[in-house]
Amino acid sequence: MLESNKQKRLSAVVWVSVIPLVIMVLALGRVDAQDPLLLAPQSTPPDSAIPFGSFRGALSVPMTASAGSTRWQGNNSSAAEVAGSAGSTARKPGHVEGIRRITLEQAKQQRSVDSVASPLARLGQLSIEAAKQHRLGVQADYFPKLGATFANLHYSEFLGDVISFRRPIQGSLVQAQVPLFSQNQTIAAVTFIQPITPLFQVNQDVRIARADERIALAKAGVAVTKNARDIEVEEAYFGLLIAQRRLTSADAKLRSAGNRELYASASIEVVRASSEAPELVEAQKALVTAATAVREQNALLNRLMGWPDDTELELVPPDPLVENISLQEIADKPSAANPDVIEAEQTVVKARAASALSKLAYVPTVAAVGGYLFQNAIPLVPSEFGYGGVMVSYNIFDFGKRERAVKEAFAQKEMAEIALQLTEAKVAASLKKSYFELERTRQLSQVAQKMGSSVAQLMNVSSTSESIETKAARSEVEIEMLQADLAHRQAFARLKALMGPQQ
Repeated sequence: MLESNKQKRLSAVVWVSVIPLVIMVLALGRVDAQDPLLLAPQSTPPDSAIPFGSFRGALSVPMTASAGSTRWQGNNSSAAEVAGSAGSTARKPGHVEGIRRITLEQAKQQRSVDSVASPLARLGQLSIEAAKQHRLGVQADYFPKLGATFANLHYSEFLGDVISFRRPIQGSLVQAQVPLFSQNQTIAAVTFIQPITPLFQVNQDVRIARADERIALAKAGVAVTKNARDIEVEEAYFGLLIAQRRLTSADAKLRSAGNRELYASASIEVVRASSEAPELVEAQKALVTAATAVREQNALLNRLMGWPDDTELELVPPDPLVENISLQEIADKPSAANPDVIEAEQTVVKARAASALSKLAYVPTVAAVGGYLFQNAIPLVPSEFGYGGVMVSYNIFDFGKRERAVKEAFAQKEMAEIALQLTEAKVAASLKKSYFELERTRQLSQVAQKMGSSVAQLMNVSSTSESIETKAARSEVEIEMLQADLAHRQAFARLKALMGPQQ
């Protein structure tokens, strides 16, 4: 009797243990019948452990999302299909297979090599060249002007008079043609003019042209344009890194939502398609958005480097920016290299030169002239002769025009000097504001690195396997670190731009 009771109890325990497993197997079988095996998106590099910042040695973060062998209930498309063309392995003719691994410095150098093809860089070079040629053209007015003139004319009428007189002995009347100008004229002349007093005006014009050239150099200088290009590449580089990690996080959240739906559906008789769950639909939308962002950022960075848009890139996360600029260091350095200050200073130079030019209008125009002339237009004048001397011209009275011009130029000079003072004050204030922004982003970056290191140690201690939740958490933590480091780099770049290319 006792043995019979034991056998009954044992059978009940076995059935209680087997029944849930049978239900789970049946549910999994129906799910497998609905959903194909989902492939990992190929638009991004395969999973690899990448140390970043204070994560180095503590937390390794996978670069991309990988669905692996997981299944999404109620969805018949793979993650590669969600990613679109970014996940396609089909290549255009001539495209090299494989992923190109590149660092941030290599991307900047590649951009510098291809900078000649940039329209903005070319525009800056042309503006400098135009200002240089203008200055050289104005300087040419220092030298004498050598000119030549040639004319060959034929007139339809005789240019002269007919004189009649009577012979004293014979008494006959005689008529003779006396030409004042030849009916067929040829004139050839070579002239030489050397300005004397206009050289003072030329000197002021050269000062104005040189000031324009310095302004063009300040606005489109090599250091300034290179800094702008580096900022552009840096933003695209970090944008792709952040987009890749958002794709990893979205993929992990989608798989987590699919697993939760699967577990919830396993306890009922009818298993509904998990795509009907709002949480899963939102996760799928987030994955599509993240995959599109990866594709766009990848194409943008490739265009900046002059590579084909579909080149797959494996980016090496850079070390966090470390700088130790102090407020005292900013205050001690002059802002003379700032492009805005340079433009304001050269505007003062131009205004002073214009004021001097207005006063030179009271000076007579004196020039030395000389030349050689061949002519047969006037018969009474020698056909060949040379000449030389001085020519002077002066405007005696102009109803106060010169006086008004002098006063106008003086007012413009004072305006330029005041504008210079305001610009220097504005740049100094902007430097301080930019420094405080740099200090804020520096502290936030340091906090993000410390938090990332602490979270990494906690994950390594508490997790023995790479779970879906761990991947999502790693991606979110690294996104915060990348965003903080990018904000720090952008603030530092703005500060360097205000300090000027020489700082």
